[in-house]
Amino acid sequence: MNISSYNIADVGYHYIGLRVLAALPATVRRKEQVSAISRAVLKYVSDKALRLMLPEPRGTFETVGEKVCQELAHFGFAVSDQGAYKLTESGREVLGLLNGRRYAELRQVMARVHLQTYDNLRAIVQRHLEIGCLRRPIVETSKLGHERYLQRLLEPTFAEDAYEIATTVWETFHGKGAKKIEAALIERVLKSALPSVSITVTLFRSIADRLVSLRLLNIMKESIAECDFLKSYSPCVVGSPPHGWYVPLEITPSFDPTTTILLHFCEPDMKDKVTQQELLNALDKAFSVLSPLGGYYDLPDVRDLACEQLRIPEATFDEGINQLLDLQPSPLTIGLSYTGISGRRKPLVRSRESNQIYNLIRRA
Repeated sequence: MNISSYNIADVGYHYIGLRVLAALPATVRRKEQVSAISRAVLKYVSDKALRLMLPEPRGTFETVGEKVCQELAHFGFAVSDQGAYKLTESGREVLGLLNGRRYAELRQVMARVHLQTYDNLRAIVQRHLEIGCLRRPIVETSKLGHERYLQRLLEPTFAEDAYEIATTVWETFHGKGAKKIEAALIERVLKSALPSVSITVTLFRSIADRLVSLRLLNIMKESIAECDFLKSYSPCVVGSPPHGWYVPLEITPSFDPTTTILLHFCEPDMKDKVTQQELLNALDKAFSVLSPLGGYYDLPDVRDLACEQLRIPEATFDEGINQLLDLQPSPLTIGLSYTGISGRRKPLVRSRESNQIYNLIRRA
């Protein structure tokens, strides 16, 4: 089975679906159920955007409730029965992990069920593990007239073939805007990197975002030869894990129950002193290669570098920083600049202080 809809870009939507289905009376019908989930998802996305100082979400999310219920059914967490969705025993168990704040177990369950259920999602993760990373070009309008600009955006993927492909794209899309050209470049990168997966640029973007929320993928900004890219890689490993913080996940694809894939899921304990020191070492290394402004470093840049060095999920980094900030005295100081915040460059949420956000960091 493949994911074919880009409506769900965050595993949090599934958690909302589980809670809404469990909370509604048994007499509520399917239409009311999916409407309630859609409203709850819209509130979740809107509240998150407000908290992170991001633009308001586009659209009404009217169709997302049905998509969430369909996916819960794909996972075996819900069934459609007599005109309504009902949680299965497995669904109630997962809800129990969520309500019981057993988040590590919950993450592993959700990662496993996604990898087992969706062939294209699993193929994207496996391909990242095979090739190391995938670079999606970011096209800047101001640079479109520069010589060899498109070629340089394609060289990390296509090497000596980049010139020919860039020329074809330019001849086809010249004058149609940077976004059209960017989509055309990314489409060719995806076809090269994922030859066995038929996927649109929009769908890949949505699945990649969901994989980030599942902690199966990281996406960082990278600059090469004055060109910018979104570089995606997996914090998971196959073979012998390099640290003791990996958890083995046995994946049995739905299309072949006789096959088992062993994946090591990255699950560091950020309360562990040794792990905290590893994170501090990674922070110091990031500080050594970045330029400070007023003594502070850009936290999203630090996050990118530290996560890549340690191969840990982005959310784990944030959890680790919060743990370090809780130490007395803390080895870190944080601050806030109102510029540079975006959906891809999210600030740190300091929930221990009334959900304050910060995007600057330095050593205390």
